Amino acid sequence: MLLRLFIPVCFVFIQSFGFAQFGMSLRQDALERLQKGEYIEALEYLNMAIRKEPSGSELYYLRGYAKYGLDDFLGAEQDYSRSIDLSPFRADVFTNRAIVRTLLQNYTGAMEDFDHALEMDGANGEIWFHRARTNLFLKKTYSCIVDCNKAIELKFRNESVYILKSSAEVEIKRFKEAIDDLDQAKKINPLNGYIYSQRGLVWTELNQNDSAIVDFSLSINLDSTNTFAIFNRALSWLKIPDQVAALKDLNTVIRISPYNSYAYYNRAIVLIGLKEISGAIHDFEVVSKLDPKNIVSYFYRSKLKTELKDYQGALADLDKTIELLPDYTDAWYDRYELKLKMNDRKGAQSDYNQALELSRKNHLDPDSLKAERKDYLKNLVKLSGDFDQMNSMNSKLQNQAINIQPKAMFTILLWKADFGKVRLYDAYKKTHYPANILTLTNQAGVISDSLLLKEIDDQTHLIDSAGNSSDALYKRAVTWIQLRNFDKALPDLNTLLANDSGNVTAWFSRAGVRYELIQQLTIQEDLQREITIGKMMPKTRHAQPPSTVEHTYELVISDYDRALALDPEFAFAWFNRGYVNSRMGNYREAIDDFSRAVALREDLAEAWYNRGLVSILLNENHNGCKDLSRAGELGVTDAYRVMKRYCYK
Repeated sequence: MLLRLFIPVCFVFIQSFGFAQFGMSLRQDALERLQKGEYIEALEYLNMAIRKEPSGSELYYLRGYAKYGLDDFLGAEQDYSRSIDLSPFRADVFTNRAIVRTLLQNYTGAMEDFDHALEMDGANGEIWFHRARTNLFLKKTYSCIVDCNKAIELKFRNESVYILKSSAEVEIKRFKEAIDDLDQAKKINPLNGYIYSQRGLVWTELNQNDSAIVDFSLSINLDSTNTFAIFNRALSWLKIPDQVAALKDLNTVIRISPYNSYAYYNRAIVLIGLKEISGAIHDFEVVSKLDPKNIVSYFYRSKLKTELKDYQGALADLDKTIELLPDYTDAWYDRYELKLKMNDRKGAQSDYNQALELSRKNHLDPDSLKAERKDYLKNLVKLSGDFDQMNSMNSKLQNQAINIQPKAMFTILLWKADFGKVRLYDAYKKTHYPANILTLTNQAGVISDSLLLKEIDDQTHLIDSAGNSSDALYKRAVTWIQLRNFDKALPDLNTLLANDSGNVTAWFSRAGVRYELIQQLTIQEDLQREITIGKMMPKTRHAQPPSTVEHTYELVISDYDRALALDPEFAFAWFNRGYVNSRMGNYREAIDDFSRAVALREDLAEAWYNRGLVSILLNENHNGCKDLSRAGELGVTDAYRVMKRYCYK
């Protein structure tokens, strides 16, 4: 079992650029934030610095480092590449790009970068160390050991090189040498918990589970949130066996890292042993949500549901198992037996025939996939990026929990507001606009209700005294929208458009109002269904909600079409239409709309973010992750939390 090291790049690289010579405060501010681990704040300063000095190679280097700290490896690679393009003579930049390319599984590119770095600075032991780590990823165990020894020879005195070397020794079953390496690491830094975690793995390989538990416990004593050590101690408890102690440790892992599918999977196995079938089914359900392609969770869950006589649920799980792995003989045979229990003899016979056919094809081993499945089960308990703190407030930003939702649509404002909460659209010399500068927001509560209510009173007085002035109708409608009183905004917009069909902002605003009215209607219908289950509710005197015929998604799209026909450069209308298309399930159309939005306005971070989410939904993760990286660079911090879950394995 291999301890994969995700060791941060040392700041010696950053300092080697000679930042004391920089006169601009933005660069110094960015460096100070990087040294404190405040990567989001550093990005803001670096973005401003790059706008002032777009040819500064060191600025891209620093921004790459900030993105690396946020686990945005795609973005980091892009910035390191830009730095190299501008100044291709820095060994440290090539080394850093090699590190992120390794994490992106671009091993060929990583090794090429290491070659460049070593040509320029072959006496730098740290470069040899990082290349050793890449060699271990490539399963080039002996090359890893050679590189580690070279790093040690060049006086790279960091315990990490010995931990890494011990991992390679374990891979080739040289356990004594692995222990010796870890002893050397402990002499350098006895407070590094990973030393004891790694030694615990060595004892595990030697089936010395008591010794493994001691070392994992030492690691946990140094860091009570080290979920890797806690998880592996749970596995060691299981081998003794002590299911109660194992369950306690797995509960701790899940509390600290609630997205850890391996912890849920192993806890399900423990619960089966403790005869807590319902709890095991629940944990397998969580595994299926976190890892929808995890065949074993569906297969085992089907067995548990069969035991509880939930035959329909078991059938659904076996259907999914066979969909994911059509040649899995055991699944066909289990489904045959299940269908017999359900009196589906025809379906049972068909599945039995399929199981026999698969057995004949694998006549040397009637279930040739069984060994493969066992290997898969073993792989489930290996370390992954899931072993991070994922819910505590002091964890890294990208590890914190997130409710993944697209960024909301934009609405128009008439009033001054916090500059960070609004976007401006230049309508100067454009026809069909009420002002030269349009202010928009996609945040709620930007303007106080008292100010909005006063605006309603003022515009109502003007309308009552002077008639349906277009300006007054427009202002009152926009104000009603900010108060989320869409029923009152709609008549004003209808009247305005009846008198002035060339008003871009009216079409734009009415589209948003219609969308919100559909959402209100949906919520009311869902609530009514929930309330009336098993109970007849009395009629009320409240006004009926707008009908679905009056407000449809097609009419919303039509209004945005009218706005865009009048101004094809209105990026916020493209964005809003993309949002609606995504809610309609028109994902390709949504991507096209968000693409038009960013083509017109490259700094529209919300469009990059939403397009990234839609791309990931379509399993186009590479494109989606590139978009999320750009959104994060532009200030959408949620992008890093999404990337953590969907972009890197």
